[in-house]
Amino acid sequence: MSKNLPLTKILLSLAAIAAAAVATVGGTFANFTATPTTISSNAFASGSLTMSRSGSGAIFSSAAMKIGDTATGSVTITNTGTLAGSYTLAGSSSGSAALASQLHLTLYKDVDGSGTPIYDGSLGTLSASLGTFAANGGAHTFYFHVSLPTTGTDAGDNALQGLSADESFTWSAVQA
Repeated sequence: MSKNLPLTKILLSLAAIAAAAVATVGGTFANFTATPTTISSNAFASGSLTMSRSGSGAIFSSAAMKIGDTATGSVTITNTGTLAGSYTLAGSSSGSAALASQLHLTLYKDVDGSGTPIYDGSLGTLSASLGTFAANGGAHTFYFHVSLPTTGTDAGDNALQGLSADESFTWSAVQA
């Protein structure tokens, strides 16, 4: 048994040295901490996209159109929101589809009757991109010219007698 004693003492001594080394190395690492800093009053608010129109009621009306007549009207649309908006205009017809598809709409933006119209086609299929309106008061005036052209034949023109159609205009906007 005496032969194992020196080996046991050596192993115990090595274990003690290893434990001391681990304790020494482990003790040399310091953990620093900082005092937290708080930055408050970071505020957020969402913008708005709203619009208004000039006047009230219908833009135009014609109770007894005949071939060759034109009805005109205008409206100003204003972006009253805090965000710029990309605007569109769509029409929705009710009543006689034959009359609505025969009525011809020419639509101008900001200048009446000059330049290239933003829409030039059947009233019954109106869909137009109006561009971007600036925030906080960006406004554009739209000039409508609706005519009743000939169909090209007396029989075609006569088929439109006594018909009526209504058109609703819807301006829409998405943030730009």
